[in-house]
Amino acid sequence: MWLINETNTRELNVVIFFLMALTSGGYFFYGIFRRYRFTQLGKSENCHNHPAERWKYFLANVVAQRKVREYPLFGLFHLFIVFGFLILLIGMPNMVKEGLFNSSIHYLGDNYGFLFVKDICNALLIIGVLGAATRRLIGKPEWLKNSVADFVKLGLILTIVLTEVGFHSIRFALGQVMDLTTANPLTFAGSYFFANVNEVTLHKLTPILWWTHFLAVFSLCFIIPNSSHLHLVFAPFNTYWHTLAPKGALSKMQQGGNRKTVFGANHMEDFTWKQLFDAYACVKCGRCNGQCPAQLSGEALKPRAINGRLRKHIEIRAPLLMGKKIKTITNQETDAKTKTDKKAKKDKFKNNLAGGVFAQEFIWSCTTCRACLEACPVSIEHIPKIIDMRRYLVLTAGNISEGMKQVFAGIAGQGNPWGYSRQNGLQWAEGLAVPTIQENPQAEYLYYAGCAANFNAAAQKTAIAFVNVLKAAKVNFAVLASSEWCCGDTARRMGNEFLFEQTVHDNIAAWNKLGIKKIVTTCPHCFNTLRNEYPQYGGEFKTIHHTDFLASLLQEGKLVAKKAFAQVVVFHDPCYLGRYNDLFSPPRDVIKAIPEIRLTEMPRSQQRAFCCGAGGGRIWTTPTANHLITGNRVEEAVATGAAAIVTACPFCKMIFSEAVEAEGSHNRIKVLDIAEILASSL
Repeated sequence: MWLINETNTRELNVVIFFLMALTSGGYFFYGIFRRYRFTQLGKSENCHNHPAERWKYFLANVVAQRKVREYPLFGLFHLFIVFGFLILLIGMPNMVKEGLFNSSIHYLGDNYGFLFVKDICNALLIIGVLGAATRRLIGKPEWLKNSVADFVKLGLILTIVLTEVGFHSIRFALGQVMDLTTANPLTFAGSYFFANVNEVTLHKLTPILWWTHFLAVFSLCFIIPNSSHLHLVFAPFNTYWHTLAPKGALSKMQQGGNRKTVFGANHMEDFTWKQLFDAYACVKCGRCNGQCPAQLSGEALKPRAINGRLRKHIEIRAPLLMGKKIKTITNQETDAKTKTDKKAKKDKFKNNLAGGVFAQEFIWSCTTCRACLEACPVSIEHIPKIIDMRRYLVLTAGNISEGMKQVFAGIAGQGNPWGYSRQNGLQWAEGLAVPTIQENPQAEYLYYAGCAANFNAAAQKTAIAFVNVLKAAKVNFAVLASSEWCCGDTARRMGNEFLFEQTVHDNIAAWNKLGIKKIVTTCPHCFNTLRNEYPQYGGEFKTIHHTDFLASLLQEGKLVAKKAFAQVVVFHDPCYLGRYNDLFSPPRDVIKAIPEIRLTEMPRSQQRAFCCGAGGGRIWTTPTANHLITGNRVEEAVATGAAAIVTACPFCKMIFSEAVEAEGSHNRIKVLDIAEILASSL
């Protein structure tokens, strides 16, 4: 009779377990698949090409946890949790059989090597969870946000590993599987905690630990699809599918589906499927906020909110799209759904993304500095989404300020954002005998000065100094003079893709006709656009930034800095030179080549440099007095005690000069381009 009851109990346990496993597992996979289907409502994007390059990136960022390790201690904890839990999952089927059938899976439950690794990983997993929890309670970074859900998930993971260790420790305490003690040294050591517990109690405790273990696992299956921990599934794929385009290149604007009259993005179906995938891959860790100059300066932009709000938008809109089996729905239908959705009411969800979910101030606060992308551990791409919403506001809604309209009119009519007459474009070169391309058609290099150097007094000093250096090095160069037209960077970053494309096509046609092959420029924005974006339209020019060019001239002995510059200087890394194009050493090499100069660094430099605040069109759209980012960076430079801020970008120089003048710091610190210092030392 006892055997019959034991058999019935075992069978009941089996039925209950597999019903719970199927229910929770089914919910988990349904939740994942459902959200994957949501992402496929976006426009097409090819993320499957060049697999070798993608796998290399995947191994570095997912397996080796490259970006997570930038915070060494937390990176170690995260590594313990990720790989410890993976090993635990592999061994989980064996624990199922041990608990239900009192036997193990061959080659898994009796594999000494695997059991030893699992034992070590269990210990590391416990350390990782406790370390992560401690970090959230003690010494928490400002960008890291705590919630009850975060501690619940950590608690469940800790419960899963402790119950697994406890279950096997009791088996050892009962004298079972003693031939595996050497394969489980830490778990066997744990059996001593149960040494004084009587056998009846241990037999009762064993199923409690076993069921607690799997109830925690099943709970996670219900929690993960509805939380930020969905990144456990989506983030590895998101990393593999990251863009392979140059970091400085925005994608061409797409049109598709039934919204052919919509340019840019205002609803989820206006984004690509990969951009929607980003929203579910996001960890919501806040690292992007911790690096964003706008967020840190108290401005409206919060990059962490981009994917969080987009995800809410998808959750409401995607079911309507799927129900209609079409790519577009009316605003009235969305509004009706919104009114009946209590969560949407609570979040004050708005139908439109551009100007609704994301206020215009939010969208236009972005400097496009790329700090958020560099900080993200799962390869989220924030800036393309912002640019797509700008494209919608500019090209579809026409909802832009008069100042922006003047910028676009200036580029379209006169080839520069100020709208100045092009006939005044070479006034800075008067008396320098600068050869034009017509006068020197065999020039090896075209010096593309850029709009700022042609029309802004502060930037013109850079152009003059650079021309003097080129002459000293006997470089065969020429300029376009009054025929030089804007490269289009400003138009594209401000959302006017049509104006950008027209500018690019006109420039490429003109330069090809002139036989131009090599271009050197003093503007990182021009450099980035010509180098990384013109090839999208067939413009194949070898483009060099002047810092790289000057460093080469010095290295080759064509230039020798002789005069001393006996001052302390601090170098500011322009975003479009450093983060976008990885040119960190050349400008510093140039500075170090100057006698008696002393180079110091700000706390945030190179890859983590703080933006000047001028990028993304903000130099034209935001009054200098409102550039909180600029003020923060100038204060940081002044605090180093340097006599001069040295940079290699006309926008940085322009906005720093204005800020220094406005704040009265001009008596303490100067703003110079690297070419000016080198020219003074020749």
